Amino acid sequence: MNKRQQSVLVIDDNRDNVIVLKALINDMFPEIKVLMALSGKKGFEIALAKDPDIIFLDIIMPDMDGFEVCRKLKSHPDLVDIPVVFVTAARGDKENRMLALECGAEGFLSKPIDDYELITQIKAMEKIKIANVQKRNEKKRLDMLVKEQTNKLKIAHVQTLELLKSLEKENEARKKSEQALVEAHKLAHLGSYEFDLKSSELSCSDEALNILGVTLKEQVRTIAQLTKLVHPQDVTYLLENINQLDKENSTRDFIFRIIRPDNEERTINVRMMPKFDEATNRIGNFGTVQDITRIRKTEEAIRYLSYHDHLTGLFNRRFYEKVLVKLDKKENYPLTLVMADVNGLKMINDSFGHAVGDELLQKASNVIKKGCRENDIIARLGGDEFVIILIKTDVEAAAHFIKRLETMAAQEKIHGLKLSIAFGSRTKIRAEEDIQRVLKNAEDEMYRHKLYESASMRSKTIELIMNTLYEKSNREMRHSNRVSQICEKIGQKMDLQKNEINQIRTAGLIHDIGKMGIDEQILNKPGSLSDEEWKEIQRHPEIGYRILSSVNEFSEMATCILEHHERWDGRGYPKGLKGEEISIQGRIVAVADSFDAMTSDRTYRKGLAQEEAIAEINRCSGTHFDPQIAKMLVDVVHSERIH
Repeated sequence: MNKRQQSVLVIDDNRDNVIVLKALINDMFPEIKVLMALSGKKGFEIALAKDPDIIFLDIIMPDMDGFEVCRKLKSHPDLVDIPVVFVTAARGDKENRMLALECGAEGFLSKPIDDYELITQIKAMEKIKIANVQKRNEKKRLDMLVKEQTNKLKIAHVQTLELLKSLEKENEARKKSEQALVEAHKLAHLGSYEFDLKSSELSCSDEALNILGVTLKEQVRTIAQLTKLVHPQDVTYLLENINQLDKENSTRDFIFRIIRPDNEERTINVRMMPKFDEATNRIGNFGTVQDITRIRKTEEAIRYLSYHDHLTGLFNRRFYEKVLVKLDKKENYPLTLVMADVNGLKMINDSFGHAVGDELLQKASNVIKKGCRENDIIARLGGDEFVIILIKTDVEAAAHFIKRLETMAAQEKIHGLKLSIAFGSRTKIRAEEDIQRVLKNAEDEMYRHKLYESASMRSKTIELIMNTLYEKSNREMRHSNRVSQICEKIGQKMDLQKNEINQIRTAGLIHDIGKMGIDEQILNKPGSLSDEEWKEIQRHPEIGYRILSSVNEFSEMATCILEHHERWDGRGYPKGLKGEEISIQGRIVAVADSFDAMTSDRTYRKGLAQEEAIAEINRCSGTHFDPQIAKMLVDVVHSERIH
């Protein structure tokens, strides 16, 4: 069977934007078919007809804006699994991002579009689409399985009841159908019983005894003997219902647990019906015993998947939204909502990989669970955000609660970095207050704390990343220190200001921070790199840029790190910048990095002598390197002692 061609739908009322994004996607993924729509209405029609794998959606459009389109897509059962990525020029617009998430979107891409970020988004959306489809298919499969089994049990149950009724009326018909009844019982895990009021004797069929785990009929001949098998927590419930049946002369179903002699716990359904003589006097009870353990477990598994987050085991957004409506009642006031956001998740993902990021989220969720009370509701809203619902909790108690969680979090570490969680809370004390406004205010307070706490954590993370890189490769530590020293000397030679010299010295020290995302075996490979390995190495400027651009005190250096492998003649990477399009800091780090690389020993070659390296720098002046900065390097080497 031919594999279905992957397709992407781009919806934007600006034709030029659609064409540019189509070209970018086809350039990086030529096998992907790009569908285009110039309005939200047309885009929805194409999505319904073509079933694309990913939808890139503009926000501002006439008639239907992006949010309306997204909500319409996510409300349609045939389109809900398609990942939606908003594309907008409003970089860093928190409100739009929040609205996008509320609409059900899975991603957010800012213009101008970064090639690597686009690749990452497409690959991530592919995985999300596959996971969504698998989850829906699995739920359908489980629903169908439960439905099929339930139908079988209902059919068998009806057959059994009809047979039992027939037993009461015609003894001869009972004898003829006895074997068929036994087989039906086995198929449905269904047994029968009779109870005689006069003798207080209980009589069970072989299948009923099999369900109870009893091999000898003498072991269960009275109600008292039966209750010895019933789970201790369900005995009172069963006896109360049996007594009630005696008074009402009615049919009743009971579901309760038993503990069999082999210590196996089962859940059974007992149908109890009154039995009368020819004069309509009640003489006992009869009915069926059915083992529904497997059905109950299947139902519980489906409910768990529907309301829990697969990574942390906490409740998910769907459950939270449902339970919040139920808890938003006067008897639960003061009702406090606590928002929590794990600091540094993106940087951890970029630097150490998503497996470590998942470990960070799991550790954060465990801390929150340990710090909460038994009846507190904890849910993961998505990404790095959690929400906690505290009933009958005032502002002061909430503050103590958050303080305890902060203290517990500070005691946890992951890969040498302290766990940091930003919290915000708001308390509803009056019915007229809008619970969604309370949540929004809690979220705003959390983001204010996050702005303060994240900056400190990101700086510590940068230090941890560099230390981890040095642990990966001791050679990288020596190389970084020498490049930093050379950059400082060149800056001094160029009469840069003191703060500019400090900045270029630091840039030289962390210029290879992006190698944190490169496989350790590639970094320490003794021989020459293969083409694939070299492509992997060439990713490190972009990885370094992503890590540093989110840290205020390092953001100015991010561009320098991105450009330190660009060439004066425009043949460098990753952007192919030329001449003074490259920042002066990037040009300085480029020549310092190259000089130290040439003069350093490698396992597969001996380093060049300084004069040989200078000759190579001069040869590449005007092609690889800025001629003026190359000359400065030569002057520095001749006049300064480089260690």
